[in-house]
Amino acid sequence: MAKNESSKSKAEVYREERKARIAKAAKKNAKSIEKRTAAADILKKVVAVVLAVAIVGGIAWKIVDSLGVIERAVTAVNIGDDKITAAQFNYYYTAQYQQMAYYQNMYAQQGMSMGFDTSVAPDEQESTQKDEEGNALTWDEVFKDSAVNYAQFVYAYYNEAVKAGYKLTDDEKAEINETIESYRDEAATNNYSLNAYLRESFGGGFNEKAFRKQLEMETLAKNYSEDKATELETAVSDADIKAEYDANRKNYDYADVRYYAFAFTTLTLNDGETEEALKERQTAANAKVEAEAKAIFDKLTDEASFQAAITAYKNEGKENPTDDDYTTLSEITTYSSLTAATCKDAAEWAFDAVRKAGDKTMVKGDKAVYIIYSVKPVYAMNSVDVRHCLVQFDTEDTQNVTDAQKEAAQKEAKALLDEWLAGDKTEESFTAMVKENTDDTASKETGGLYEGIRTSDNYVAAFEEWSFDDARKAGDYGIVETEYGYHIMYFVSDNTDDLDWKATIKTAKGADALTAYEETLLAEDGEYSIEKHETWINMVAKNFCDNIRKNLAYSAA
Repeated sequence: MAKNESSKSKAEVYREERKARIAKAAKKNAKSIEKRTAAADILKKVVAVVLAVAIVGGIAWKIVDSLGVIERAVTAVNIGDDKITAAQFNYYYTAQYQQMAYYQNMYAQQGMSMGFDTSVAPDEQESTQKDEEGNALTWDEVFKDSAVNYAQFVYAYYNEAVKAGYKLTDDEKAEINETIESYRDEAATNNYSLNAYLRESFGGGFNEKAFRKQLEMETLAKNYSEDKATELETAVSDADIKAEYDANRKNYDYADVRYYAFAFTTLTLNDGETEEALKERQTAANAKVEAEAKAIFDKLTDEASFQAAITAYKNEGKENPTDDDYTTLSEITTYSSLTAATCKDAAEWAFDAVRKAGDKTMVKGDKAVYIIYSVKPVYAMNSVDVRHCLVQFDTEDTQNVTDAQKEAAQKEAKALLDEWLAGDKTEESFTAMVKENTDDTASKETGGLYEGIRTSDNYVAAFEEWSFDDARKAGDYGIVETEYGYHIMYFVSDNTDDLDWKATIKTAKGADALTAYEETLLAEDGEYSIEKHETWINMVAKNFCDNIRKNLAYSAA
C-alpha cells in the first residue's frame, strides 16, 4: 500500500494514487462520484479478469464454430466508421457472460448472489436490471447491451489513443505475447490448437490474429482512458476545490460525538379502538419516552456522567446489573453517517460551526429521542505517514488464536522494540529493523511505510486509532494488537497540508469532468455513434445460449 515505488514513473504512481482516492472519496462525498459508464467498468474488469477466466477454469462452454466464416464477414455493430463483425461481437458478448459468471462464483463463495444462475442459459432467466418501462430484462438482453457499450468504449478510446500517437511499450507487447502463449499452453493441455481453443472460449470466427488485435486495442484504450482521467483531475484548480468546500463543508468535515437513542415504540390498534384513540395513546407513549430522556439529559455534565447515566438507566430493575457502556461513541463521523445513525436535526447540531467540545443537546426524531454530546467539534481531517513492523500470530486459524500464540507474538514484538530502543531510535534504524523482521510482505521493502493514509482507508481499528490519535507526533512509537498480530508502530508525520477534503473534491471534480468528456465522446450522434444490426447480434446471442443449453443437457446425461 505504500506509494513510493521508485521503479514506477511519476505518472504511473499518480494514476495508482488516483484510483485509490476514487474509492476513498465515495465514502465521504455526499453525492456519488461513480458516474462513469458501465462500459468503463467493464473494460477495466475484462482486461484484468475476464481474459484469465479460460486459463484459470479451463474450457467452461464449447461454442460450436458452425458459422465461423460468415461471422468474420458480416457486421453486427457499427461504431462510427468501424465495423464490428459477428465474430468480434461474439467475443464481446462472451466476455460479458464470463465476467458475470466469474463474479457470481466469487459471491457464491461468500454465501451471496448477484442474481445470475450459471446453470441456466442467459435468455431463460431474468436479470436484476429493468428497461425504461420497469420490465425485467433477461441476462441475454443485458449481455447484448453491455457488449455493445463495451465495444463502443474500446473502439472510441483506442482510436483516440492512436490519434494522440500512443504506442505499445515493449513491456506491454511482451505481456500480450505472454497472454497469448498462456492460452496456447492451455490449448495444448486440452488437445486443441490455439485457434480452436479461442473459438471454444470466445466463439466462432475468433482466432489468434483477432485475439492479438483485441488485446492491443484494449491495452491502448485503457492507457488513454487512464491518462485522460489523470489529465482532467490534474486540471481541477485549487480555487474550484476551495469554493466547493466552502459551499458544502458538511459533506467533507468530521466530528466526534457520543449519543444515545431513546426509541419510540410503535403502537397498533386494539380491538374496537378508533384511529383517534390510537393517536392519543401513541402521543402519550412518546411523551413518556421524551420525559425519560429529559431526566437523563438533565444529569449530564460531561462525557463520563453521560456514560454513567445511560448505564444506570439500562440497568434499572435488573437483578444482575453490568458496568457496560451503552452509549455510542462515533469518532471521526461524517454528517451523512451521523444523519443515518440518528436524524438530520442531530447531525445539523453536531456539525454547526459554533459547536464546542462539551456541548449537549436533546433532539426528537421520527423514531427516537436522541441525546447528543460533542466530544470534538467540527474539524478537517488530514493524512498521516506511519511505519510498522508486523509480528503475526503463529497460526493458520486467525479466527481462533490461542492465548499462548498471542503471548509468543507479543513477546517477540516487545523484544524487537526493546532492541530498537537500545540503539539510536531513529526512523532509519526502525526502517532497517522492519526490513529484517516484518511479516507484512506488502510493506517489507519500504520498511513498513504507509504514506498518506486516511481514516477512510479501512485500516483495522487499533492500527487506525493509534495512527490518528490527536496527541501523536513525529517519532512516537508503540505496540498495538490487531487480528493479524502485534504491530510495532512508528509515527513518521502528520500531513497537515494533505487535507482529506482537498483530495476528495479534486477526485470528485475530476470524475465529473471525465463523465462529461465521455458523454461527448460516446454521444449518440457523435463520431463513435452506435448502429446495431439486430439480426447478427441476436444470432450470436442465440448461438451462445443454444450451446449452453446443449452443454447443460450433455452434463445432465
